[in-house]
Amino acid sequence: MIVIDVEEGDDKPFSTSGNYYKRFDAVTQKLSRKEIKEIFESSTSVHFDERVNSSFTISDISLKKIKQFYSAAKINYKVTSEKIPNILKSLNLMKGNSITNAGVLFFADKIDSFFVHSQTMMLGFKDYEGAVIFDRKEVRGDLLTQFNEAEFFLKRHLSLQAIIEDTRRRNVYEVPQAAWREAIANAIVHRDYKMSGTSIQIRVFPDRIEIINPGGLPDGVTTKNIGNLSSRRNEFIADMFARLDVVEKAGTGIVRIKKAMKEEKLPPPVFEDMGKFFKIILYRPKGVTIEIKGTTQKLPKKNYPRKTTQETMGDMTQTILSKIKSHPAITQKEIASELGLTYEGVKYHIGKLKTAGKIKHVGATKNGKWEILEE
Repeated sequence: MIVIDVEEGDDKPFSTSGNYYKRFDAVTQKLSRKEIKEIFESSTSVHFDERVNSSFTISDISLKKIKQFYSAAKINYKVTSEKIPNILKSLNLMKGNSITNAGVLFFADKIDSFFVHSQTMMLGFKDYEGAVIFDRKEVRGDLLTQFNEAEFFLKRHLSLQAIIEDTRRRNVYEVPQAAWREAIANAIVHRDYKMSGTSIQIRVFPDRIEIINPGGLPDGVTTKNIGNLSSRRNEFIADMFARLDVVEKAGTGIVRIKKAMKEEKLPPPVFEDMGKFFKIILYRPKGVTIEIKGTTQKLPKKNYPRKTTQETMGDMTQTILSKIKSHPAITQKEIASELGLTYEGVKYHIGKLKTAGKIKHVGATKNGKWEILEE
């Protein structure tokens, strides 16, 4: 047994008598099994996507998905069942006779059997605040399918415009495709796949696109230096998307997003660090025409929002508080479903309300109710 002596003020975990503890200010608390697991996983040099999945075998592979990947990557190679082990090894998705998590996420025939929380939620909103949903789609499946479906969703909801340059016509989306393709890939590559109960979210508002992925910014990377520093959470997933020519292995995605928006004279992208989540906002042009269920509407010309991160998050916290006031017995899962948020996102805002002393929960988790402490 390794015992680490911790001086007062040191917040590093330590073990004694077979249990693990961590000091918070002057109080020492015993760590839960989940917290211990997170500490060990964060300290290991092996990333999630390169770890072998002992419950996954060659028989769980979809030959069709491998063929689709090779086609998308423009690799001229005859794919057969007999060649699957060699294919996986050539793609660095196999260690010895075991397949890595990255291999599962790309080629599993039934991904839900191994990762129930690997999905992308796509939402279209009529309003600027995100209270009225007019289109919704959830995609479960391999990562290439999720990327393609997210692309298709944005193509369906963004206007295609014709631009004449030097007597030549080119069709471009109102928000450059290069920007949102890169942002979608960024969300998939940098997602924390260990966070259960979460999903990537693609949100289309009348004035902007929001792309949110579970997993905050890596250590050392902030919203100020992002683009200058590169740290991939899932190196092997990034490599697979580089083979598809979707991302650059050099880690220049953020720079390319900024450049694409600048070239179209649109506001620069906004990056928000939401703790356990990361958000990219791409603003649509002013006065854009959108189509909602066959009805064309021209939105008023308005200035792009200049809300700070705290203001944006404060709006959602107030929305959740209003939900609780009108329905004290509402559960966090019901709030997430009604607002099109992730469960983890709702937990974050609920925590803010509790810390502020505005609400408390009384009774059992499922059958209890919320009490308003401060109006």
